[in-house]
Amino acid sequence: MPLFPRAAAALALSACALLSACDSPASPEASPAVAPPSPTPSTKTLPPSRLCAVLTADAARRLVPGARLTAQVAPDQGTAPDVCAYTSPDGDATVSLTPATRAYAAELAAAHSLRADPAPAQMSGVRVDAVSGLGKQAFRETAFQTQTRQRVTFTVWDAGTRAWVLTYAVAAGTPGTPGAVGDDPVVRVAKSLSVR
Repeated sequence: MPLFPRAAAALALSACALLSACDSPASPEASPAVAPPSPTPSTKTLPPSRLCAVLTADAARRLVPGARLTAQVAPDQGTAPDVCAYTSPDGDATVSLTPATRAYAAELAAAHSLRADPAPAQMSGVRVDAVSGLGKQAFRETAFQTQTRQRVTFTVWDAGTRAWVLTYAVAAGTPGTPGAVGDDPVVRVAKSLSVR
């Protein structure tokens, strides 16, 4: 399993949104499969994930003005990851909800590893902050994706039966400094979602 699946997921999700085209991923753990707004005739798109009943368009628009549901491409082999994603009309911002690929403790350990050595994942300025009032336990991971020039925020929480990840990525020329956890709109949206 990749050490930095969330970083790879953010890169794949944002690259597809920004380029408006992508192939199915090599590994479902490495990235969510997203399609351009108008798939090619040979591309099979899947119906929206059940998670889109949780991360609704209204919730997505709290982070991404004008957010539109991002179609999910059926992979050539295996099953598609369970993801609900929205993209801004200009492709500069994305938000997605997906179950974590591993237990919460492993997600937290990976976040601290990424903070200690962000270069292999093409990240910089990685911060990991505890989040209160979300699930059994939660954290926010913020970073700058150096290849796609995006600020990325992952809010990860343990809902008891599994861990969940809300990912927000926005195009940015510079890394910037994340605000306080309590004021973070990504954390506020995560707290508003009813997912178990």
